[in-house]
Amino acid sequence: MSHSTAVWPSVRSPIGAAVATAVVATVVLLTAIATYLRLTDAVITTGRSLSYPVIWIVTSLTAAVWIGLTVRGRPYRWRGVAIGGGYTLVIAWLTGLLGATTGGFPLRVHAAPPGWGPIILYDSGLLRLSIVPFKLIAYLALGYVIYALVAAHRGSVRAAALGVVSCVSCTGPLLVVVIGAIGGTQATTAVATAGYDIATVALVATFGLLVAVVARQQPTG
Repeated sequence: MSHSTAVWPSVRSPIGAAVATAVVATVVLLTAIATYLRLTDAVITTGRSLSYPVIWIVTSLTAAVWIGLTVRGRPYRWRGVAIGGGYTLVIAWLTGLLGATTGGFPLRVHAAPPGWGPIILYDSGLLRLSIVPFKLIAYLALGYVIYALVAAHRGSVRAAALGVVSCVSCTGPLLVVVIGAIGGTQATTAVATAGYDIATVALVATFGLLVAVVARQQPTG
């Protein structure tokens, strides 16, 4: 019993909760994707497009759970809310999840493989929402991590700086527009495909660095 406990960490510990989160999220997403493909006639042109939501969601939730449970105390809670919330809104705006109105239209929900969908589109006449689930989850998790670090007054400047690394994914749409204008449709398609690969690497690296920062701050004795 003791040997088993040593091998599989308790879910009450930060690392145990993080492992449990990763396992559950992975199983749920893979099952949902397999079910979706079996029940629909969806055509997937590139297999790796299905991996993006899994990587983004599992990485984001796992890191957020571990950091949230590891970093204790929130003496600067409102400062954390302001910085973490503001950062999340900026990322949402730059990536197109939130944007300026285009004239207004009712709520629309489009089916897509789990993680990519359901895609939610809505324009209130003041703001426009274009919600892609795996992006929303990742950016909310990143905002939460920055909130936790800032609220605990631990690595706040470093956390904000590391969070900016994820903005590689924000530059994707801008890069597509520029390259598309110069190189035409084929260049635009190539950049768009590579953009998700780059963004995924950047996101994983960002959460990895944030986890490393928190781990170094923990007492070793």
